Amino acid sequence: MKTRLKALGREAWDFLTVIPGWPDAGRIARTFYVAPLVVPFVGLLGLAGWDRFVREPEVLQVRAICQPALQLEEEIAALRLQWSEGQAIESAAAARELAVGLLHGPADLAAQLDAMRAAAAARGWVATVHANDPDGESSSAAPGLAHRSVRGRLVPAAGNPAAFASLLALLEQLPPRGKHAGLTRLTVRADEQGRLAVEFGARYGALPPDAQTP
Repeated sequence: MKTRLKALGREAWDFLTVIPGWPDAGRIARTFYVAPLVVPFVGLLGLAGWDRFVREPEVLQVRAICQPALQLEEEIAALRLQWSEGQAIESAAAARELAVGLLHGPADLAAQLDAMRAAAAARGWVATVHANDPDGESSSAAPGLAHRSVRGRLVPAAGNPAAFASLLALLEQLPPRGKHAGLTRLTVRADEQGRLAVEFGARYGALPPDAQTP
């Protein structure tokens, strides 16, 4: 079998390298004659092998690394088709307005508590207000948004002759305006002497501790 293959190879070589008009040319002459055809073929074969076994794996690797960026570009392109530039500007303005109304940290919350105490004092009431433990807050259904809640107690200051009327005006200022917040609980009690005591709860929209923008 091996001898047969060698014979077939020799016959194929003689057929492909035959020189017209010189049928008994030697091996060296035949080699130089067929070289202009063999060298480009070998070069193309080498390029094909390099493309298949070297370049293509590198391209696939680069594509895998860049896949998140490509997906992001596709999402941006889809958004550009879905939203006009004017809508995008309006959406960005609404996001900035929303961010202003959110609590941005403990200092923001402390300022709100001080504002409640000041508003109560201006209406003839004494306010005791505390922020609830943030670890016990319920998670928000909206991504990128958290909640902070506070609890408070109001009692009329000495010398407040119209406690109930001033209470109605005070409740309109709780929580103070300028933040996304609202009352979640309100309990008003009166004893036999008509002295009022009010307990309330409020909840604020806030940025999560690890977020900078909504």
